[in-house]
Amino acid sequence: MPPGQGAAVVELSAIGGAELAPLLEEEKARWLRLLHWDFSPLAELILRYAAMGTLEGFALKDRGRVAGYAYYVIEGDKGLLGDLYVLGALRTPADENLLLGAVLDRMRSMPWLRRVEAQLMHLGLHSGRIASAVRPPAAYPRQFMLASLYDLPEPAPAAGDLHFERWSAYWTDPAAEVIAEAYEGHVDSAINSQYRSAAGPRRFIENIVRYPGCGYFAPDCTWVALTREGSVVGVCFTSRIAPATGHIAQICVTPAAQGCGAGAGLLRRALHSLRLSGATEASLTVTSSNTRAIRLYDAFGFRAIHHFEALVWDPL
Repeated sequence: MPPGQGAAVVELSAIGGAELAPLLEEEKARWLRLLHWDFSPLAELILRYAAMGTLEGFALKDRGRVAGYAYYVIEGDKGLLGDLYVLGALRTPADENLLLGAVLDRMRSMPWLRRVEAQLMHLGLHSGRIASAVRPPAAYPRQFMLASLYDLPEPAPAAGDLHFERWSAYWTDPAAEVIAEAYEGHVDSAINSQYRSAAGPRRFIENIVRYPGCGYFAPDCTWVALTREGSVVGVCFTSRIAPATGHIAQICVTPAAQGCGAGAGLLRRALHSLRLSGATEASLTVTSSNTRAIRLYDAFGFRAIHHFEALVWDPL
């Protein structure tokens, strides 16, 4: 039977962890091979929720085995599609559409939901080929970039009125204000609605610090940029996604401080700290239309190794 024919979509709650494990093993190998990212912590979390029957989403069963899965979470009036993965040997637009369509149909049945966001790193389905009863998504091309930390220059002394300090929980509220200010009217606020509210950036920071979605938080490699008067004008959050790989989970500077060297100073210190901690490379993601940021990353040796789309259904 050709792949995709006879495949059935079933509730994830009906799939035990043992059935899901072989699929996650392949997905872990793909994350590591393609993105240098150890997906094991998230895979273990997924298996734990699957074993409890509390993982919301759908599985694709083909010839008696789990060939794919997609899970989602609900945050107020927004749905987040956490992951969608289909076995490489069976990955077709039809299979991915089956899973994606099932999730979107489920979310559409929730009358309080107004918006759905998804950043699916391994989705082969291009946004123009998504077949669903709901409206087509807005699609934002993004890049996953990687840089070697060998031959990294030492951090230059702070210039002008700026100085830099390592992360402390003391900076949480000022950092949240920087994120909200930096992303006002920015394309990334169209991708992630957390950037639009006063509480959203603080919740974003808490997610980075507490959960492994962006790797394990590395406070010793996370920096803030401050003015001489002590106002925070920039922040760079860093995590560890593999023993030798760091990840820039967030870097932003307030509009008033852009062009003053804050972004370069933050990135240089974060990368240098990662190197001192034993990392040999670092990664980050960026929206392709954010050419100003990409120029900065290019100057530090970052190169795109993977392209994907952020998808938004707003309204659903």
